[in-house]
Amino acid sequence: MGRPLAGQAGGGTVAPTVSLISLGCPRTLVDSELYLGRLTQRGFRAVESVEGSDVAIINTCSFVEDAVKESIDTVLKAVALKRQGKLKAVIVAGCLVQRFKQDLMKELPEVDGFVGVDGFGEIDAVARQVLQGERPQRVRWRPQLPHRGGRVARTALTPSHYAYLKVSEGCLKGCSFCIIPKIKGPLSSRPIEALVEEATQLVEERGVTELIVVGQDTSDYGVDLYGRPRIAELLRALAKIPGLRWIRLLYCHPRGVSAELIQTIRDEPVICHYLDMAIEHADDGVLARMNRGLTRSRLLETIQTLRAEIPGMALRTSVIVGFPGETDGEFDTLLRFLEEVKFERLGAFRYSNEEGSAAFRRPHQVPEAITRERFDRLMQLQQRLATGLNQQWLGRTCEVLIDEPDPSDPGVFLGRTAADCPEVDGLVYVKSPRPLSPGEYVTARIIDTYEYDLVAELVRSAENVECGMGNAD
Repeated sequence: MGRPLAGQAGGGTVAPTVSLISLGCPRTLVDSELYLGRLTQRGFRAVESVEGSDVAIINTCSFVEDAVKESIDTVLKAVALKRQGKLKAVIVAGCLVQRFKQDLMKELPEVDGFVGVDGFGEIDAVARQVLQGERPQRVRWRPQLPHRGGRVARTALTPSHYAYLKVSEGCLKGCSFCIIPKIKGPLSSRPIEALVEEATQLVEERGVTELIVVGQDTSDYGVDLYGRPRIAELLRALAKIPGLRWIRLLYCHPRGVSAELIQTIRDEPVICHYLDMAIEHADDGVLARMNRGLTRSRLLETIQTLRAEIPGMALRTSVIVGFPGETDGEFDTLLRFLEEVKFERLGAFRYSNEEGSAAFRRPHQVPEAITRERFDRLMQLQQRLATGLNQQWLGRTCEVLIDEPDPSDPGVFLGRTAADCPEVDGLVYVKSPRPLSPGEYVTARIIDTYEYDLVAELVRSAENVECGMGNAD
């Protein structure tokens, strides 16, 4: 989902103005923060509205067909504003440019500049060039990971109490449905010391108390630098930073969930008992065609170990329906697996046949109507499962992090438990007799439940926190 974003104004009234629209996932959002940080550091003034700004930057996503369409539609809207004289220049950045390169530049002649996925250190030069009537292109065939050390200029595009920390780019796994390695290249990790330095900066300068660790495949973090995965070691180093209250890990491949990682999540108090671990499917035949490198039994073993070792573990996953050749029986295997495992959080995707992926020319493509029907059935199942899981928390007390006031009710505040990641998971509607501030951690009692959300009331006196993550006993 795209949104106009702006950072703190910098410079005087003569400073050129820049607006930015960030599309896609938290990884792209981090890139957008880096763009704006660099621009404001170099004399630009960030503004909220695209209309009326000197330069508009569209930071794009192209992971699947829907993301490509959204990115192109957003670019065309900016180009229309330029035609109307309401905008001087348009720069397209990110995955869409990296993926389509020269073709995109030919198809969009009214776009003034193009920047690939690693143009953070050049974005200010590109912005100045387009204002001078040039049409710069900064797209390397093999992206390079910037910001390996030193202070990082990032303009906050999230509430001040949480931030994403991108630890790596690219991927080594080679899933047959995915084009990310062709867009961003193989795994490229940042050193532990640089990440700890940036996280400390986020805590000290922004007041961040929740740090969300992201990468294309965080379970492989460090393999390229150190010869082995060091995600557990990184988490332990981050956990030592004073001021952090929650650390959350996203985007793990199940093959990389090691005993060391499980022990680290279990034993470090500030690491949330929460893990985003995409299974993609649960039928052995489909998993093999996806090149996932594991089986249903291996998935089940990993999940059982996580829940046995980590009290109250909350698992988020994602699955794909309609992968080429998926039969009714293979889809039913997936449904039975979800019914058995009962993931606390789940996102589902309809298969997108992406040119350049290994699965692009596979035979037996599943008709769109069947894919949609399977998607609907799966989401109905997950809604039922989530409703049952939420009902287990009635009457219990939880630690809740407040994100914002409820705009429709002055006595209610929107928050999250440690089992809920911003934007993708559920909310807690906290009823409170006093105002609650964004970034405040409170204890609340669950008094009602919805399919995915909870309703709670503020607890005045300190009580033992019983919930917030995972299946109830």
